[in-house]
Amino acid sequence: MSFPEHAPRRRISVATQVFIGLGLGLLAGLFFGERVAFLRVGGDIFIAALQITVIPYVMVALITSLGHLDLKDARTLALKAGSVLLLLWAIGLTIVFLAPQAFPDWPAASFFSASQIKDPPPVDFLRLYIPSNVFYALSNAIVPAVVVFSILLGVALIQVPHKERLLDVLSTVGEALMRVTGYIGRLAPYGVFAITAAAAGTTDVGELARLQVYLVLHASLALLLSLWILPGLIALLTPLRYGDVLRAFRGPLVTAFATASLLIILPVLAADGKRLLAEADPKTNGPDPEAKSAIDILVPAAFPFPSMGLVLALLFVLFAGWLIGAGVAPADYPLIAGAGLASLFGGTVLALSFLLDLLRMPADLFQVFVTMDVVTARFGTLAAGMHVIALALIGSYAMQGRLRIEAKRLIGFALATLVLLAAVLLGVRAFYSHVFVASFTKDQVLTGLVLKGEPQPHEVFREWPESLPRRDGSTALARISDSGVVRVCYRGSDYPSAFINSDGDLVGFDIEMAHRFARHLGALIEFLPAGTVSDAARRLDGGDCDVFMSLLPIAPETTLSFTLTQPVLNGAVALVVEDWRRRSFRTWRGVREQVGLRIAVTENPAQLRFLEQLLPQAEQVVFSDNAELNTLLAEQPPALDALLMSAEEGAAWSIRFPRYTLVTPTPVLLAPLGYAVVPGDGQLLAFFDAWLQNARSAGIVDGLYRYWMLGEIDATRPPRWSIARDVLGWLN
Repeated sequence: MSFPEHAPRRRISVATQVFIGLGLGLLAGLFFGERVAFLRVGGDIFIAALQITVIPYVMVALITSLGHLDLKDARTLALKAGSVLLLLWAIGLTIVFLAPQAFPDWPAASFFSASQIKDPPPVDFLRLYIPSNVFYALSNAIVPAVVVFSILLGVALIQVPHKERLLDVLSTVGEALMRVTGYIGRLAPYGVFAITAAAAGTTDVGELARLQVYLVLHASLALLLSLWILPGLIALLTPLRYGDVLRAFRGPLVTAFATASLLIILPVLAADGKRLLAEADPKTNGPDPEAKSAIDILVPAAFPFPSMGLVLALLFVLFAGWLIGAGVAPADYPLIAGAGLASLFGGTVLALSFLLDLLRMPADLFQVFVTMDVVTARFGTLAAGMHVIALALIGSYAMQGRLRIEAKRLIGFALATLVLLAAVLLGVRAFYSHVFVASFTKDQVLTGLVLKGEPQPHEVFREWPESLPRRDGSTALARISDSGVVRVCYRGSDYPSAFINSDGDLVGFDIEMAHRFARHLGALIEFLPAGTVSDAARRLDGGDCDVFMSLLPIAPETTLSFTLTQPVLNGAVALVVEDWRRRSFRTWRGVREQVGLRIAVTENPAQLRFLEQLLPQAEQVVFSDNAELNTLLAEQPPALDALLMSAEEGAAWSIRFPRYTLVTPTPVLLAPLGYAVVPGDGQLLAFFDAWLQNARSAGIVDGLYRYWMLGEIDATRPPRWSIARDVLGWLN
C-alpha cells in the first residue's frame, strides 16, 4: 500500500518571523496594556545577547579584509576608494544634521532624569581613538579605539610573510562568530515580540503618535538616498546611466529590504556590478580584468565600514533630543559625527547606546530605538546596499582613473538634490504641523498622579480655617499623641511636591512623605495651607503646624527662620528657561557672561543669598508663592530670563509650561534639602530625623523619589488604556 507524497512544508523565514513578532507584540501591548510590562526583561536579555559577538567580529572582519590585500591594492584602496567612502559619509552626515528641520514644533518636556545631572567628564579623544591599551578598550567597549587597532593590525599584515596561517585562523573565528550571531538571530522574533509588547503596553498613547515622526522621516530619507542621491551620484561621476544602475541592482536591493540583511546580497552585488561594467563597455568581451579586480576588492572590503544606512541611524540621536524637549546642540554635531562613525563599526545597537550615554540622554530612549529599528532597519539596509554599489562602482572607475567631473552636470545634480531634500524635510514638517498634530499629554500624566501608597486618614484645608481646636501638651509630640492629629503645613501648586491632582486630591512627594510619617505616629493628618515661606515660618513659630512639609534648602540663612531636619535628598541647582535659549545656559560660566539677566527666585533668604553669590550681576525677580510663579511663567513676553530652583521641581514646571525647558548648567551644583519642624522642639526634631533615617534605609524615600520626581509610574496610577480593560472590560 502506498501513500501519496506530501510536499515539504515551507519554513517561514526569520525575517517574516520578526515581522510577525513585531505585529504580535504591538497587539499584545495594545490589548493587555501595562500587564505585559514584565516582558521588558526578555527584551533586555535579547539586546545584551545581540552585543555578545559585535566587538570580536569587528576586529576579525577588519583584520582579515585588510590583511588579504597586497600593498598596491591597499594603497590604491586607501587613496581612491577611501576618498569615495569619505564623500559618501559626508553626504550621509549632512542629511542627518539637516533632518531636524523636519521636526514639527510640538511642545515637549519630560520628567526629571538622573542622567541630566551627571556631570559628564570631558571627552578624552586620546583614549577614545588611540588604543594605548587594547585590552582596556575591549573590556570597556571603546569601539573607536578597537577599530583603530584592528585597522593598524590589518594594514601591518599586508607585508608580513606567511600571513595566510593567521588569516585562515581569523577567518575561521569570523565564521564561528557569524554562527553564534545566527543562533542569537533565531531568537529575534521572540526578542522583538518582548520589546514591542512592553513598549506598546507602557508607552503613553500620545508618545506613540510622536514616534511616527522618526519612522516616516527615516524611511523618506532612506528612499531619497537609495533611489536618487546614490544612483544619481554614480551616473554623475561614471559613464554609467541612472536607469541602468537601478535596473541592474533592483533584485538584490529588494532582497536586502525584505530580509534586512546586507551580508547575504554581497556576492550578488559583486556579480551584478561586474556585469554592468561589461555591458557599459561593449568593445571588450567580458568585464575588464582591472575593473573585475576592483569590484572583487571593494564589495567585501566595504562591508566592515559604516554604510549610509548605518549613518542614517544617527538621526535617532537628534530625534531623541527633540522627543524629550532637549534638542541636540549643533555644537555637538562634530562629536556625534566622529564618535558616531567610529562606533558604527560595531553596529547601530552599540553606537546608539554609546551616543545616548555620551550626550546624557535617558537610558530608556535606547529601548525606543530598538523597538523602531525593527522597521527602520529595512530601509537602512536598502540604503546600505546602494551605498556598497556606489562605493564599488565609483571606486572601480576611480582606481582606473576614469572618473568624470563636469561642473554643469554637478551643479544641476546638486540643485535637484537640494530641492528634493527640502521637499522631504518641509513636507514631513508641514504634515505633522498642520495635518497630524499629536497633543502634549505629559502635563495630564503629571496632574493625574495619585498617591503611591495607602493614604492615612486626613483632612485637607484649601484655605486657612477661621479657628483651630487647641491641643494641650508641652511638646509637639505630646500634642500629637494626646490629640491623635499631626498638623502639616504645605505649599499648594508646588509640583511635583504638593499639588491638587485631576481627581481633586492633594498629592505629591512631600504629601506622601507626610502620610508615611503620620502612619508611623498612628495619627490623623490635618493639611493646612501655607502660601509663602514666611507664612509657614509664622505658623510653625505659633504652634499652628507641627511640620512644614516643603523641601527647603539646608543653609545657614534658612536656620534663622526654621529648625531643619537632616537632608531628605540632594537636589541639583537648575534653571528653567525658554526652550530656544537653553544653549546659552549650559554652563554657569556662560550664564555669568550674560548681561541683564532676570532670574526668578522664591523669597526664601537662603535662595536669595545663593543667587546673589552665584550670579551677582543678575536682576532678582522675587515671587512669594506658586500662584505668582504661575503668573510669571504664563506671561507673554516673559518677565524673566530664567527660573532658579531644584532640577526635580524644574522638570515638573517645564511639563506644565512646555515652552520652557530644564537646564542643569555644568559644573552641576547640589544642594541638601530638608523639612522644617516646630522651632526649639528638639524632641520632635530627633524623632523626625530618626524616622527619616529609617525611611531611607527601608527604600521608602528612594521609592517615592523615583515615582514623583523621576516619573517612574507603576500600577499605583490608573492603568493605561488597553483593549482588554477599556473596551472589553476583562481587566479591573
